Amino acid sequence: MREFTFTIEYERGTDPIMDAFIDDPDAVARSLDGFVTEERFWRIERIAGSPATLDRIEEIRFDDDTCGESLTERDCEATRYHDVLERGENRLVVYTYLDGISACESVHTLSGKHLPPGLVFETLRSENRHSWRVLMRSDAKVGVLYDELAARLRDGLSFRMGHLRDADGWQRDSLASVSVAAEQRAALQAAVEDGYYETPRETTLDELADELDVPRSTLSYRLRQAESQLARRYVADDERDRWLR
Repeated sequence: MREFTFTIEYERGTDPIMDAFIDDPDAVARSLDGFVTEERFWRIERIAGSPATLDRIEEIRFDDDTCGESLTERDCEATRYHDVLERGENRLVVYTYLDGISACESVHTLSGKHLPPGLVFETLRSENRHSWRVLMRSDAKVGVLYDELAARLRDGLSFRMGHLRDADGWQRDSLASVSVAAEQRAALQAAVEDGYYETPRETTLDELADELDVPRSTLSYRLRQAESQLARRYVADDERDRWLR
């Protein structure tokens, strides 16, 4: 398998979704997209940001009169379906399905036009950048795709080439949250709330173990397991950010 990466940069006012990220520099969105045919695709997008930014993005996503896919001045025609899979104070996960796509020049449709079936996309939105990673079975026509992507961009959008190489790192689940067992989560929450991770520490492992009514060795094990999960997720996210930016 091969992968092709690139970034499209947006000026303010050229795309309502990207304007939300431009206005909130701390907001970030990662998506996993599956391209079925030139007429349909699905996307699961995980967005982190302020409650106001999440409200704004959710409103845009659910507005069928707003196209968030086209690279040109002409909006994509399609039947759109959206669903909120998860919503928290600073987290939003949205499922999107487009069917009956026509008159559309988007990354998905142009890639489907030139690359073999079975495409998968991983993307990152941050500030004015929408970075793409395309997984494909063959890169025989990727040069044609590159030329067409760069040529189709409407005013206010610019194309920045990434790399073309053998696919690497796709075994990671870019959308999964950190999976921590309930007892590990309870131990970690108590440790944070009681100041175990403060400098200097405001509580000891023995005091935490008494509070939770578990042996000291059990608490220590649960904390190590939870910390290990968090560390691995942090490293995985950091690696993805490096190639996407």
